Amino acid sequence: MFEATRREIGNRTLVSRRLLALVQTLDQSRMLEAAAHKGLIFVQLYGVYEYAVHSAVQAMLSAIRDEGLSTRDLHHRVLTLVLDGAFTSVAASGRGRSWEKRLDLVANFESTAPLLSLDNTTFPADGSHYRVKQLQTIWGVFGLDVPVLPEPRLIGRIEELVENRNAIAHGRRTPEEVGGRYSASEMDKTITDIEGVGTYVVTAMEAHYKRGGVRR
Repeated sequence: MFEATRREIGNRTLVSRRLLALVQTLDQSRMLEAAAHKGLIFVQLYGVYEYAVHSAVQAMLSAIRDEGLSTRDLHHRVLTLVLDGAFTSVAASGRGRSWEKRLDLVANFESTAPLLSLDNTTFPADGSHYRVKQLQTIWGVFGLDVPVLPEPRLIGRIEELVENRNAIAHGRRTPEEVGGRYSASEMDKTITDIEGVGTYVVTAMEAHYKRGGVRR
């Protein structure tokens, strides 16, 4: 699943590259249209980035399930996600059942039953809307010890991507207002950076899993 995700990142990024190529063919009389297209590229790239991050987590959970690992095999950090339903049940239980639920949760920690029905769509959403903090949360859950991004400068790139996408999606700015602030060469660099970030996230998580990083 990791490799399939990398291929899909490339396929989705290619759409943005083709749209940018189209923008570069527009003459001076269509500058408003060109600016709008550049703004919409940010929306597309946000989708690429969100897909990459979410699918990397899904691939990790799928690997745990497909390998037949149990909660006893996993590091306690990973259990915060794998046992998401149990944690939610404890939080939602009333006073009369809270201790029963806590005991059930702790008992799950030592289960040797393979996690064959593990829901691979569970995601540790932290409300940051895929800003760098979301990557830090995922890294903490799975115990990765490499940087969340390949270069420190990309922190600003992710913040820029999220801000521009949200501004357009929530109506604070129009696509042409956002896109008009960027040249074609700047957009090309942005596309390259976001594709690189998505690929890095998937590859880092795959390498971590293969060297036993989710295990006790």
